[in-house]
Amino acid sequence: MTSTDWERVSRANPCPICNKPDWCLVSKDGSTAICPRVESDKRAGDAGWVHVINPLLQPKPVSAPVAVTEPLDIDWQRGVDQCVAAMEGYMYDHLVQTTGLSKQGLVDMQVGWSVKKSAYTFPMRASNGAVIGIRLRTPDGNKFAVKGSRAGLFYVGEPPSHGSVYVAEGPTDTLALHQIGLPAVGRPSCNGGGILLTKMLCWKHDVVIVADNDKPGKQGAKSIASLLKPKVSRVRIMYPSKGSDVKDWVVGHGASKQVVELVANQARPL
Repeated sequence: MTSTDWERVSRANPCPICNKPDWCLVSKDGSTAICPRVESDKRAGDAGWVHVINPLLQPKPVSAPVAVTEPLDIDWQRGVDQCVAAMEGYMYDHLVQTTGLSKQGLVDMQVGWSVKKSAYTFPMRASNGAVIGIRLRTPDGNKFAVKGSRAGLFYVGEPPSHGSVYVAEGPTDTLALHQIGLPAVGRPSCNGGGILLTKMLCWKHDVVIVADNDKPGKQGAKSIASLLKPKVSRVRIMYPSKGSDVKDWVVGHGASKQVVELVANQARPL
């Protein structure tokens, strides 16, 4: 079968194998399902296991997990917690494989899964760490946000209080820097997050803005730098020496912490 012969399950038509409304696939003729939760003797790559659907012979799981519902527009932190609880091992494996990022970094950032949206979730935060929105990323790479979200920052743990801070673009670039041991904060877009960054960062911070190697990335970096310059100790703009962005540089070309710091130190302060 080709990719066009399959349909993704939904709440209205859940998986006939595990009875869940997301991730699994069912052939359009109804003869076969691919489920990553229930094993069979035939594997379908990273998608899961192949099951021949026979209502008379195919047993259903004894106790199928209940789908998590997340009131994301009511309590952002509660939504994040529920989405993290909905993450399963194969979901982490899929993200690790498709992004090249470490599972530990994904856990550290509280990346989760929205059953309602059938998408990975990345918390967006205010300057004090409070969750103010959720970025969504579908398994095939489409990106959007939960309705009502405010465009916030991406980072791991507590906001950095002093020292060097690398300002990346987006959650995956931020995680790429995090996993090589650099303190990183991600802005929501090349031009976004400036006001939140001015509230987070101060004269105690030495800021390095890591820009994408394209025109919007370079223009956005200059715009953010102009906002931060009066607030911080020093601000510099650096560009990956290889690849289109910092994740590509770190994951695709193997840039280490020492290499990134070396390139950053060669950038002139503004």
